[in-house]
Parts: sequence; structure tokens; C-alpha cells
Amino acid sequence: MEQYVNVSCVQMEPRTADYEYNVAKMERFVHRIMEERPETDLIVFPELCTTGYVCTREEFDAMTRTAAEDPSVRRLGALAAQYGTVIVYGFSERDPDDPGVLYNAAAVIGKDGTLQGTYRKVHPFDTEKKWCKAGSEYPMFEADFGKFGVMICWDTAFPEVARTYALKGAQLLVVCTNWEITESEEWPMDTAADWDLVTRARAFDNLLHLVSANRVGVDRGLGFFGHSNIIDPVGKAIESLDEPVEGVIHARIDLGLTEKRRKEYYTIFEDRRPDTYGEVVKR
Repeated sequence: MEQYVNVSCVQMEPRTADYEYNVAKMERFVHRIMEERPETDLIVFPELCTTGYVCTREEFDAMTRTAAEDPSVRRLGALAAQYGTVIVYGFSERDPDDPGVLYNAAAVIGKDGTLQGTYRKVHPFDTEKKWCKAGSEYPMFEADFGKFGVMICWDTAFPEVARTYALKGAQLLVVCTNWEITESEEWPMDTAADWDLVTRARAFDNLLHLVSANRVGVDRGLGFFGHSNIIDPVGKAIESLDEPVEGVIHARIDLGLTEKRRKEYYTIFEDRRPDTYGEVVKR
């Protein structure tokens, strides 16, 4: 059965530790997208786009509120309600029960403008561990177009995360990321190729569409390449922005392809043998 959703992924350059500048830029992107493509059902922004990535613990602490108190939730929520679209974006979140704890998180705002919840990054990467606590849950979110799960950057390298969402009934994978360039003797790898591979693999692993927004620009010496993408359930790119520039990609995708593909040749879930997978969850 066909089940269409119109998706826009924003590739932007936040300004380091400049919360007001970043949120205002996000607002402009939302206006632009909805004026050009009023049919848009979902807008995805990058990881930590309200704060920038290479901030000190002190800078994160100064900019971070609980999700309920974060001004970006109110401001982007007003736009979500105005235009009737879902917005997902990365931000730093303070734990309401333990104010000394911060998370690298993603906010999910429903088309009515209310905060549907947050996803807290389960796999912090490298220096993130100095300022944020790892999350421990994989919440499901639901919109008119279907159920979806959220991943943040390094989470995408772990097949277990996307598979967990698939087993919980996700119909779409949404990724906010700051996947960076590394060009050094210490780390001589092609991280742009890595990113393209893991996003395609996570889609194919689970026969799900995957949509991602990566940032661009330089943040205190750390560069970002973009490659925001929209991937189909067999791992093929529908749209991508492979240049390190700001911009938006759009696609009208059919979430009904997941059920169709799973019943055809790709009988991954029918043929699973979870009784043999014990090693996967051993410490």
C-alpha cells in the first residue's frame, strides 16, 4: 500500500556557541522550505545545530536548558504549528531530574507545535564524552505519515540501533549528524565515504527509508563535509547534497515500499534467527 511522505533535509553551518544566530537561521530555513514546498511533512536539521559542535563544557552549560524550557522548542514549535509540519533537530538538553547532566539530543516537534519528546544520543563520540552523558533508550515517535526512530551521528555506525527501531515498528529512520572531515596522518580515512556507506547500510539492513541532515563549515578547526541524503529501502540514494555548502534536499518517498520489499526478494525479517544471535549482546 502506498504511503507517501514529503521530506526536507537541511544542510547548514551553525555558528559556534551562538545560540540566537543559529535558531534564527533555522527559522529562516523553515520559512523558505514551507514557502517553496508547502506540502512538506517533515523537516530534519543537523546534530547540535542550535549550539555548534566544538563548544566547551562551560559554553554548553550556558546554552543548555531542559527541553521544556528551551527557547528553540517554543520558536520552532510555533513554525511547526503555523505550517503543519514535523521538525526534528539536534540540540543540547539538560536533564530535568539531574540539572548537572547534559545530553546530546534531538527534539521532535509535532505538526501541532508541541514537543513530542527527545532522543538522547546513546553513542557519544570522542570529545563529546567530556560534556554529555550517554542516553540509554530508543523512543519511537509517531506522525500522520507513520512511525519513526531518530539516530544522532555516531549511532548510525551501530547496526543494533537501526535494527532496534525496525523491530519496534519504525517505518522511517531519521538522522541528525555532525559527521566530520578527518585528513590527518593519525586518522587517514575517507569519512565522507564512511558516512555514505553507513547510511546506505542501515537503510538496507532494515529495508527502511533513511533521511539525514549533516552540517557543513568549520568549527574551531574541525571541518564538516555535508553529504545529507535521502536513501531508499534497498540502500540507494534518492537525493543527496554532496558539496560542502548550505542547502536543502527534498524527496517524496513511499514508506509503503518497506512492506513490499520485505515480502519480495528481501525476506530479511522473515528469515531472521534471533535464537542464534546471543553473541551480539554479550559484553
